[in-house]
Amino acid sequence: MSSLDDPVAADACPGRRQTTELGPVAESYDQLHRIDLIGEARSARGVPEGTYDSTVCAVFQASEVCLLNLARLARRTQARVLADDIPAASRYVQWAVGFHRLLRGLGTVMFHARGIFGAGASAGTAALSISESAGYASYVDALRGLEDAARGSLMAGAPELTRSTIATGSIDDPLYRVLHGIRIGCHDATKWESDLTAVPVGAGRSTDELVSAETLAQAVAATELDAGTMHGEFVALHQVPEILCAEANDHLEIAIRAIRASALSRAAQHLAACRELLDPVVEAQRVMAEHLATGEYHEFRTNLGPASGTHSLAIKQHMFRDLFKHMWNDLEAWLRSLGEASLEETVRDIDARRHDDPETWLRHTVVDRAFQLHSAHQQWRHEHLHMPRNCLGSGGTKSMIGIPDGPQAVYKMRDAANAQHSLAAIHRARRTSLANAVPDSPLAKLITDPSSLDSDLMRVVGEATREYFPQVQEQSYQPFRSGAAERTP
Repeated sequence: MSSLDDPVAADACPGRRQTTELGPVAESYDQLHRIDLIGEARSARGVPEGTYDSTVCAVFQASEVCLLNLARLARRTQARVLADDIPAASRYVQWAVGFHRLLRGLGTVMFHARGIFGAGASAGTAALSISESAGYASYVDALRGLEDAARGSLMAGAPELTRSTIATGSIDDPLYRVLHGIRIGCHDATKWESDLTAVPVGAGRSTDELVSAETLAQAVAATELDAGTMHGEFVALHQVPEILCAEANDHLEIAIRAIRASALSRAAQHLAACRELLDPVVEAQRVMAEHLATGEYHEFRTNLGPASGTHSLAIKQHMFRDLFKHMWNDLEAWLRSLGEASLEETVRDIDARRHDDPETWLRHTVVDRAFQLHSAHQQWRHEHLHMPRNCLGSGGTKSMIGIPDGPQAVYKMRDAANAQHSLAAIHRARRTSLANAVPDSPLAKLITDPSSLDSDLMRVVGEATREYFPQVQEQSYQPFRSGAAERTP
């Protein structure tokens, strides 16, 4: 019997975790993604929060998670190549391409952070290089094993097939995808390694000490399901955003306090740092959207338990509720304090006169950085919608926490965020639309028409999801609740 036929087998002993044939069912989001271990690694860094040094640590910690997953993917690819299972090998290689892309983004963040924080970033007493980390060493060993297997089984074992495939094949050929994916990963590695080499940092500790390599290795290895699923990759693409969002929140809190104090250059600096850190967070969602198949998600969906359909304290409460609210409320209050003019006149005057003097340029920069930050929030919400669209579908398919219609619920959350008073008021003043769609356009009408292919696919996914998980449709709604205090700058 498959895990879809018998999704949850409750343990007979009260108080013990439920399990399926794949492994245990997560009892919470924090447990699933090992937020405790990620928090422990963060606390052990020994650097001031919301600084250049803390940004370096966060980027290297996120990179370590990626490298540990790349090592795991390389080993899985190697095993499939040796078993002559090229289609499965191509799947793992494509996932690895996604993680390389994520590392590329992390390298870019590190490069930009050195510019954001200026000369102070170059005055560090030490330098970090990703090649000094345990995750890097693990990946190099795994890649060496994969290359040996591919060289023996493909280059030497089937030289003519390999030659003709790489010379004349296309992306629809699994063997071509394996060979092409390996070379893309090799080339991308030279870029992210360069960007993550000799990075100055003020803390005089080793790379493994600053990233808490052992703790992060535990967090990555804590995936307790059958190794044949893509559960580990799903978890990793949540762990990386958790690390980066926690760091972004610290910078945003500092920026909010700086806006209140009219310390505009400091506010602009930390808003820029926050924006840079969110780019890989968005990218992680994209990697998952492109590579996680509906059936692969369904395979381990039951084991996600209430973690499916919820987010962490750092993302759901602090970033998208607490700090989001304070950011836009305080920005509006600051803008209104600049003079007697209306909000609209003040905002347009700042933009119109931005080149007239340094003070007006700083005001323009702060407003513009706030808009760029919200653009990142909008991008995240757009990418996040792929999951309920692709894996739950339409027709009232409930999430694991009983949300009546997963995709519609996420759309409503996005629209509710954009309706926040100060956010909407400042965007109106700047004549910038908050809408994510143009509902009357020919393209939008084509896509959203009930008879469109996209609508048909959503229905098919919804029907399959409800068929595979009938018990979920009976669940009552369990909203996100937190006893944590509001994060008030």
